[in-house]
Amino acid sequence: MGIRDFLLSGETEGGRRVYRKMLNWLDSPSRLKYDNPEVLLKGSGIQPGQTVLEIGCGSGFFSIPASQVLGSEGKLYSTDINPMAVEETQRKVDELNIKNVLVKKDDAMSSSFGESMFDLILLYGVVPAPVISMKKLSKETYRLLKPGGVLAIWTKVPLWTPRDAIRNAPFEELDKLNGVFRLRKKY
Repeated sequence: MGIRDFLLSGETEGGRRVYRKMLNWLDSPSRLKYDNPEVLLKGSGIQPGQTVLEIGCGSGFFSIPASQVLGSEGKLYSTDINPMAVEETQRKVDELNIKNVLVKKDDAMSSSFGESMFDLILLYGVVPAPVISMKKLSKETYRLLKPGGVLAIWTKVPLWTPRDAIRNAPFEELDKLNGVFRLRKKY
């Protein structure tokens, strides 16, 4: 079993223990001091009524505020490869009776979604990661975006840039907003 399966499959006790600690940290009240979800979501350009894919929903930290911005006419697909993340986000969506969010287990590098389906893809706190191929991920997100759609990437890793995403798919780089890299699908 490789590191990717250990951390993300949810199949080992050790992996579940590590991931549970990460989910608890993601929902830590002190995180709100440093990572304001409303400000970071504004940086993506999210708009009411859009169809949005969230890759790596984790604890649902961004899912709930994103659903509020999208409103009743919008739709958010919150996905994660780890079943514990899917369960946690689904629990919150159910608890709050949110109707515009669909939570689903999905592998972002080989997604089950159809081509040109999304106005916006949120990739927040997911890259860079040693278990994720930016080459595969950028090609797949490009496939999933509608023409003119935006891939919004936020990371806490200093000096990281989206050059690998741009190198592997014909994205146009937009201005960075609130610390969020924004890449538009050209065609």
